[in-house]
Amino acid sequence: MSSLKTNFVQSGIGKNILFLHGWGSDISDFLGSYNHFSKNYHVINLDLWGFGKSETPKEVWGCDDYIKHLYEFVKENHLKNLNLVGHSFGGKLAIKFCNLYPSLCKSLILVDSSGVRKKLSFVKRLKIYRYKKLKELVLQGKKDKMVLEKFGSSDYKNSNGIMKKIMTKVVNEDCENELKSIDIPTLLFWGKQDKDTPLYMAKKMHKQIKNSKLICLNGGHFSHIDNFLEFNKTAQNFWEGIW
Repeated sequence: MSSLKTNFVQSGIGKNILFLHGWGSDISDFLGSYNHFSKNYHVINLDLWGFGKSETPKEVWGCDDYIKHLYEFVKENHLKNLNLVGHSFGGKLAIKFCNLYPSLCKSLILVDSSGVRKKLSFVKRLKIYRYKKLKELVLQGKKDKMVLEKFGSSDYKNSNGIMKKIMTKVVNEDCENELKSIDIPTLLFWGKQDKDTPLYMAKKMHKQIKNSKLICLNGGHFSHIDNFLEFNKTAQNFWEGIW
């Protein structure tokens, strides 16, 4: 039994489709696709822990902790032959879940997924160097901690309390070594203008995941929302081709 409250919705009958949203989001991200596909399939849409109406972890979690609770959720709800759809952070979790529990997974759709270590530009490396130096001065009492607030992504700045620590941990975890182990049909759906998980990440995943297909469309990090109708159509064709 999962130790944390999990908020989720499910509807429809037939093949099992499980949506996993990205960091800082909730079930509303996939609500349109949930409503669309639940007409013909059994669709599950959940708030990952620490987001939406699901309970926040009491400790600093890593990806493995999320996977542990996701597995408990799947077993509690007697789910199998899962067709996983993961956006961003949810995609990273989906990759890891498929590797740990391949017998439970039927197919995988990754949408602007994280999981590949990001290339650091000179400007980014310089920012990291400045941050570390300023942090040293803050710890020495020579600078006010407010100087650190301009650093960090919008997701980090919008996270509160323990979720900031969790984000720091999960962001530094990648799953590149697990990509080659995925042997279920996989679709990568990506926005060409995605700046959070740039297109080169999709191409790297596509190269390493056998039996994968890459679809690139105009759009940013939320390409499934930017191209809502195209995403639903593409996912439908993908599933019909493997079921």
